[in-house]
Order: sequence, then C-alpha cells, then structure tokens
Amino acid sequence: MTHITYGLFRAGVRDPSKTLASYAGQKPPPTPYPSASASIARFHREDPDSAWTRLDQSLASSSYWGRKGTPQAGWADAIRSCFQVYRALAESDQRASIATGVNRELVISPDDIGVHVDVVLLDPNGYVPRIVLWDSNPFDHRRAVLYGAPVWRAMEEELGEGRVVGVEVWKLRTGDQEFVLPTEAEAAMPEVVQIARRIAGA
Repeated sequence: MTHITYGLFRAGVRDPSKTLASYAGQKPPPTPYPSASASIARFHREDPDSAWTRLDQSLASSSYWGRKGTPQAGWADAIRSCFQVYRALAESDQRASIATGVNRELVISPDDIGVHVDVVLLDPNGYVPRIVLWDSNPFDHRRAVLYGAPVWRAMEEELGEGRVVGVEVWKLRTGDQEFVLPTEAEAAMPEVVQIARRIAGA
C-alpha cells in the first residue's frame, strides 16, 4: 500500500507531473501552514481573538518567519491576511463545530490518502466538513470537487452514509468559497483513484 499525503494529492490534482518519485530524496521546505492550520482549530475551539494572537505571535517570534524584510516574512504576512479573511467569512456562521483538525486515512486500494479536514460543522441537514486553502495556486469549482471528494468519502465512512451534506472548500487568498455536493464528490471518485495511482507511480 502506498501512502499519499493530502498535500501531495492536491499537488497531483494541479500538476500531472507530481509523483512520489519526483519528491524522492527531497526534504520538504519549511512552511507556515502548520501554524495556519492550528489557528483554524483554535478559532473554533477557543475564540477568534485567541486564534489571531497565537498565530501572530508564533510567526513573529520565529527565527525564520519573523525576520523582517525577507521573502519568508512576506509569506508569513500573507498567512496573517488569510486568517483575517477566514475570520470575516466564518464569524457570521452560527453553526456549531463538532471537530477540528481531523486527519483520516482513506483507503482506495491499493493506496491510501491521508485527508485533512480543518473543521466539521453541524448543519441542520447533517455534517459539513470544511477545507481551508492558504496557497496562491489557481482555483475553480472543478478543482474544489477533486479536493473535496476524498474528504467527503472519508467523512462518510466516519460519520455515516448520507450524513455528509457537502464539503466546503475555502480559498483564503481570494475569499472564494466553493460547496461540493455529495453527487459531485461521488462522481469524481474514479478520477481521485486515477490521480492517486499516478502519484504512486502505478
């Protein structure tokens, strides 16, 4: 069985040349995304002000991200801006969150994709997982469907068949919000499997 991270899966959606072999021997570069993801969990578990304070302080106090005038400092500032976009979009949402920072392994034999869900919301009609994107890559509804399909399947397995009413995919650099219907996600699963197979080098 070949394990494919959710980040690599999304990269494979964007670029057909991305495979496990293409990353062989490469050390992943540092990114501010772990702090960014943690801020979303803290937003829902605690409150928006606490989430912002911890994010800002963690970036400012870092010997890498906190160095002013460097490209990485600009990246950190972009993450700060993205958080404020998330806050503006999410504060008016009155739905309760039932889980944050959910990681699950979706087995699509002979491979598995490690999906990540930033927050799962309790909707009047069921559950809505939300994926938050911080990058600047091009984005449209078709891409949202491919990103959301494995999340939908994994959450269906976790929460029960028919209980996931859709997947939200939020692009914070632009403020775009896409909603992936279960019918769209299910129809996209064969392509998800093909992408995973390509990434695995099969």
